[in-house]
Amino acid sequence: MLKEKICKNCNSELVGLYCSECGQKNTELLSVKAIVKELTDNVFSFDSRFFITLKYLMIKPGFLTKEYWAGRRTTYLPPLRMYLVLSVFYFFLHSIMNEGLLHIIIDKSPQNNPKTWALNTDGVPQIFHFIIDNLNKGIKVTDERGLSKNIIGDFMPSAMFILMPFMGLLLLFVYKKKKLFYSYHLITVLHFHCFVFFLNSVEELIPIIDAIIPLFFFYYAVSMLKVIYQDSWVKTSMKFMMLLVTYGTVVLLTSLAIIFGSIFVRGLSA
Repeated sequence: MLKEKICKNCNSELVGLYCSECGQKNTELLSVKAIVKELTDNVFSFDSRFFITLKYLMIKPGFLTKEYWAGRRTTYLPPLRMYLVLSVFYFFLHSIMNEGLLHIIIDKSPQNNPKTWALNTDGVPQIFHFIIDNLNKGIKVTDERGLSKNIIGDFMPSAMFILMPFMGLLLLFVYKKKKLFYSYHLITVLHFHCFVFFLNSVEELIPIIDAIIPLFFFYYAVSMLKVIYQDSWVKTSMKFMMLLVTYGTVVLLTSLAIIFGSIFVRGLSA
């Protein structure tokens, strides 16, 4: 069947397989075959791009960011979409792998009341020690009615959309001599967090590799920054340590704020 001469989406004249104005494909009349083909094309296109992107993300630090900066983007999954896929997978995996590991019971007894915790200075060191030790275990809060909520899993994904732009600002400051637009640094941040979430997912599935994760993380992060920003190894390592301390502190404080806020609100409503 002959294909249309006019784009059905924007009414522009069609020359090739795709509309030059809006990019929509010049397809035949709607049919079951066309629907199935469109679905399979999109699924397999996503799958192939995802695995290609994941391969280069893990074996060539900084490569995807440089490719994106250079405008070579069609072969790879867009950074934001890749981030969403890997972050959703990680937080889902984290929630099921750590189900029931830790519960903080909120009731009206003085020792469990957040208001008492806030007033009793003797308990402060113990609280901080408890939270820091268990921050990565998937903290759950259970109130008197038995309702539970995974604090980190529920609130941290949203918080990351504030934290990542902040890291972009840090990169803008640290590499201000490079005279790059903020959006360039944001692509670096997205790819970096894609790596972090995938690495954390692997760690959840294979806990035995815990010992080598910090070394691999440090090597990857420094290599990524060196490839992208073209500084020496020494300068890159120093800048990374500064970024790690600053950004790590902000992430930790954000996590603590989420935990304390959730406990306090549930304590007041208990």
